[in-house]
Amino acid sequence: MLRHALFIVISQSGRSPDLVAATRSARAAGARTIAILNATSSPVADEAEFVVPIEAGQEHSVAATKTVIGSMAAAAQLVAELAGDHALRSAIDRLPERLHRALALDWSGIADGLAKASAVFVAARGLGLGSAREIALKLSEILRLPSIGLSAAELQHGPRAALSSRTPVIMMRLMDETAAMVDALADELRGQNIALHLCGGPRGSLPWLAADDPATDPITMLVPAYRMIEQTARACGFDPDRPPRLSKITETF
Repeated sequence: MLRHALFIVISQSGRSPDLVAATRSARAAGARTIAILNATSSPVADEAEFVVPIEAGQEHSVAATKTVIGSMAAAAQLVAELAGDHALRSAIDRLPERLHRALALDWSGIADGLAKASAVFVAARGLGLGSAREIALKLSEILRLPSIGLSAAELQHGPRAALSSRTPVIMMRLMDETAAMVDALADELRGQNIALHLCGGPRGSLPWLAADDPATDPITMLVPAYRMIEQTARACGFDPDRPPRLSKITETF
């Protein structure tokens, strides 16, 4: 039984059968169910007890970006309210302005290196891990480039052996307890002549804003990454909105 559990489902379309079934099952087992959705008229919304609308407007691109940012912001706000976290509430209040400012950050300088890469590693720690995985997904989806998103800690273990001059690393550094480890890793990778593109901190090489809250900075970091990926795709003659062999809504079970 899930009588004392909170079940949160996040979806753009709210139509995938696996999410519908999981939400229905969790609610039947006694969990409180919350759906964070862009499409509030959807099967998942019908199954959930509570719906948090993203309200990002219709998503036309296969590689959803605005709904990812909207979902993450909505989830952060939900956490802030449930936890009574006043610092996080303040950070969320600052988020719209920081997202707007992030549109001016230009990461295009790394585009040529990515275009020539055999693979890309995207790394972060803690609350940045989700954004690292998201950027890696978009690199694969839009630039058709083999990419993996992983914890920066993993680059101290097995995956480190796969790094070479042809596998650049994009790494995100947050102002939290993981910062010192990421800084040290950045120094190590650069000492081994690995092409490292670091966002955040005194060793950062990618344009960035002043650090803010480590729960909301990973959301803001997506903006310049998305813009760089879109610009690189267009320069390569790819349609960033319609990657090959993919459909807008994937129904899995």
